[in-house]
Amino acid sequence: MRRFSLLFILITLLSTSLRAQQYTGMEGLLHVPSGEMDSAGVARIGAHFICKDMLADRMKIDGEKYNTATNYLSITPFSWIEIGYAYTLWKFHKNMNKKRQVGFYSKDRYFSLRIQPLKEGKYWPSVVLGGNDVWGQKDGGESGSNFYRNFYIATTKHFDYNGWNIGTTLSYRKWKQDYFKKWDGVVGGVTVNPPFYKPLRVIAEWDGNEVNMGADCTLFKYFLLQASLLNMQHFCGGLCFRINLL
Repeated sequence: MRRFSLLFILITLLSTSLRAQQYTGMEGLLHVPSGEMDSAGVARIGAHFICKDMLADRMKIDGEKYNTATNYLSITPFSWIEIGYAYTLWKFHKNMNKKRQVGFYSKDRYFSLRIQPLKEGKYWPSVVLGGNDVWGQKDGGESGSNFYRNFYIATTKHFDYNGWNIGTTLSYRKWKQDYFKKWDGVVGGVTVNPPFYKPLRVIAEWDGNEVNMGADCTLFKYFLLQASLLNMQHFCGGLCFRINLL
């Protein structure tokens, strides 16, 4: 908690503008997809620390889960579509020999896609259709991975109240792997930008199984930082370089 508090203070002191991101490198809240889209031409490259509670059961080593990280690259070529590639570092015994040392000798790779058929208006929310690990081998293929395969529809609407900007997100998500089915169903969250410091965005969400809290911001124009607590206990967070190519 002390480390999270210090990081939260750092966000508050250094932030200059605000954008969202997920641990997949895509637009969203913390662990929940949203109906928001980034600006056309924006590209991201970065890394995100993943606590072991977000890891698939099959990614255990010697019967134990472990903390890991994802690396990603994503781009929003047009205002209505976002495409991303990411991989999660996967621990194995070296050369698959259980007598050898354990290290991050493999990766679970996947692609993500988001399409926005409806932009937010005065009386209606924005709507996004999307998914992670959306193409590649079929479910139950040779590697049997597709750990992050899920599909969703997400809506987001923003409101202003006495200078406070409040964003509300309601989504429905379906996961393919049994381990992640605890995150199936209706999910959502609330974001708040306070009037005394507009660049700061505080996030609270329900991901289908846990309540998560966090914050994000842009540092020095190009570096996007996010910090969160999964289930109010386990730290996740990351940093990426974000630039508009147009």
